[in-house]
Amino acid sequence: MAEIELKFQIPPQSRVQFEQDIQKLQPTRHRLCARYFDTEAQQLQQHQIALRQRLEDQQWIQTLKAATEQQFERFELEHELKSPPEHCDFQLYRKHKPAKKILKQALGDLETPLILQFETDVVRYVLTESHLDSKIEIAFDVGEIRHNDQAIDIYEVEFELKSGQLSELIDFIQPWVQRYALWLDTRSKSERGYALLHGEENLPIQHQLPLVLEQKDQISTILQKIVTNCLAHLFPNATAIAAENYNSDHVHQARVAIRRLRSAFKIFQSVTEHVQPEWPEQLRDIFQQLGSTRDRDALAESLIPQLEKAGSPLLKLPPHRQKQPDISTLFRSPATVELMLQLFSFSQENTEGKAKSSHKILCKGLSKLHQQICQDAENYQELDIESRHRTRKRVKRLRYNVEFLQSLFPEKEVKAYLKALKPLQESLGHYNDLFVADELFRPYVKQQAKAWFVLGWISAEQQRLSNEAAERLQQFAENTKPFW
Repeated sequence: MAEIELKFQIPPQSRVQFEQDIQKLQPTRHRLCARYFDTEAQQLQQHQIALRQRLEDQQWIQTLKAATEQQFERFELEHELKSPPEHCDFQLYRKHKPAKKILKQALGDLETPLILQFETDVVRYVLTESHLDSKIEIAFDVGEIRHNDQAIDIYEVEFELKSGQLSELIDFIQPWVQRYALWLDTRSKSERGYALLHGEENLPIQHQLPLVLEQKDQISTILQKIVTNCLAHLFPNATAIAAENYNSDHVHQARVAIRRLRSAFKIFQSVTEHVQPEWPEQLRDIFQQLGSTRDRDALAESLIPQLEKAGSPLLKLPPHRQKQPDISTLFRSPATVELMLQLFSFSQENTEGKAKSSHKILCKGLSKLHQQICQDAENYQELDIESRHRTRKRVKRLRYNVEFLQSLFPEKEVKAYLKALKPLQESLGHYNDLFVADELFRPYVKQQAKAWFVLGWISAEQQRLSNEAAERLQQFAENTKPFW
């Protein structure tokens, strides 16, 4: 069956109080010792499958977990083992069609031998609570993941919806987040175990995932699918940042996911009453707080090589003028966690019985953006800086929303349109980067005279890219017609 559970890390400063409060609720205590298996080539991990044998008090249970088409649900199948297992194999799944299908897709056959990868040793405190019409299981885990002589600590809590509504689960969790500053962690113990096994300091980077819409989908359903897709993009990168196991690509992808969410809410704002008005503002604030970190990373990657090629005597960014914010705390803050929980609840809401609506309403939004960009093309060189930035944002928002809706239209036409947008977006993006660079280097000339060379190069490059952007805007306006 599929399970819906949400896992949270408990920060060190809250652990004593959390444990005291949990014990007052008189949970049951269990000792869980698990062994995780995979093939020598770790094919199960590559297909997001976990296979473990776990001693739960006195009972051995073998569990298979796998990703499902629903991005926030997992397939789970348990078997009680009659005696302590001497090894692990696939015999239990040969007659279970869904499990057999999952494994054959990953392995090709069920004859591949399995090897012990890592182990976990956990004390779990469990209690079940009622909230409105829902039953919710709380599982508080303390222990460690081990591989040879290496180990990492486990100190986390999971809330699993046993019956009832997801919205009620989210409502139940929110006071816990506020009280103990719990932060959302998308990693399973299996994923943490493989990270230990591979000695990985940074977590995997999550990129944008494919989105498939259906012609029968109502607008409310389309928006929910888009939000689900964006959250699947955001959550793993947010986890990496919160866990302080991240690099500049995690920050970049988190910003892209947030920008995509904001673009979706903007085009849907006139056709749905279910989006809370504060969500876009909260997302904008998070996006801006991530901005300074990402801007410097992007400039270090793109600007410095260009300056070196131009013969610049200065080949490093100016030092920070003020202390930089710790963006890890941003994704550990209760306000951000609550926003992500609210968005998740919205994305999974039951939309049955909602009034029917036409895709043509969304196409009007695309048409408006297309027309605004064409109007900007007419006098781009006369626009002030803020208006040029607005043009860039319109191009980016148009691209995101075309990508959201592309499965509703002929693939060939969508690809041609996006191909026309791409060079335009690149020119406008590079042009904007130069303004960020100018703001960074201009105050630095008082300390480092060599920065004047950089400012001169930026000024010349701005003029070149301004002409290039104007030309590409004109080409887009004249040659690219809406396909919707």
